[in-house]
Amino acid sequence: MSNNDNVQNRFDQSVSGTTPKVNPDEQRKYLGTFRERVSLGIQIKDLSDNYAIECLLKEFNDNSDYQLILNGNVDHSLLSPFIKNASQNNIKFTIKNDSFYKNENDDYGAIYAAKSAINVNPINYKEKYPKQDINTKNKENQKNNSFFNKILKFFK
Repeated sequence: MSNNDNVQNRFDQSVSGTTPKVNPDEQRKYLGTFRERVSLGIQIKDLSDNYAIECLLKEFNDNSDYQLILNGNVDHSLLSPFIKNASQNNIKFTIKNDSFYKNENDDYGAIYAAKSAINVNPINYKEKYPKQDINTKNKENQKNNSFFNKILKFFK
């Protein structure tokens, strides 16, 4: 095949929209980007969790040049807080609503990603920013504030 034929084939593929994708399953899972670029991922089942939005706001503060990618096949009421926060924080965002993006509970509803590889692990917000157990924290505070502990600290 001559070089001109190769160029013509690529041109024809581009015009018809049939250009082959690199790792299409990975791009489908991560809403059009690659896993190596993802800083934070929120599954559809977790979109209504206020803590997910708190974690995303932390990501906005830490990496304001990244982009928020939203699964447009999800109910708009679940996406509106993410759109609102991205707009308020001047974060670039895009909504992907192609039919090959799935909308099952375990699929991603929001991805916060860089333009190039960053290789962050883990990306799930619950693993990346684990919540402290409120009961454990309260017990520690009570233990540290007890009268006996205050006396012990006085004699140290």
